[in-house]
Amino acid sequence: MGNQKESITLYPDWRVYLLQFIAGALLVPALGAGIWIIFHYRKRWKRMRYRITNTEVIIEQDGMADEILLSDIDSCETGSSWLLEKFNLGTIRIHHSNGITEMKALPDAEPVAVLIERAAVSERERLKMRIEVEQSKPEHPSGTLDKKNELVGLWQQGLLDEDDYHREMKKFGA
Repeated sequence: MGNQKESITLYPDWRVYLLQFIAGALLVPALGAGIWIIFHYRKRWKRMRYRITNTEVIIEQDGMADEILLSDIDSCETGSSWLLEKFNLGTIRIHHSNGITEMKALPDAEPVAVLIERAAVSERERLKMRIEVEQSKPEHPSGTLDKKNELVGLWQQGLLDEDDYHREMKKFGA
């Protein structure tokens, strides 16, 4: 994957606002209030989307984005309201270090929740390995030991005097 950000975009089912759409349809004769309700919730539904990348989950709704790093996710659970359950739709509750965030009205919510949990575990392991690699890096750049050995050899052969030897070794922090 490298540094390229790969993502999956999911959209909630329109039935997340079914009750609001029904209420709007019933209120259409009431001076346009019903039309406003339908328009408002349709616009709100169209602006909802969930993106899962290789580093975070982004929940966009109402013009705002909630970004959750995969490494901050503790667990995911699925559930459903009685209405969404009738349409085989579910809600994913993501438990993370800053609280709980929901992804509503998704078909096949259980496999998506498992995918997010696995990605979170994988990201935590990747970050842990990255820290271990950075901690295991040598203090001096590659080839420093060879250069020091060469200086010692020149000094021992008498090709480098004492002052030059110490001055050059100071460059290596010795």
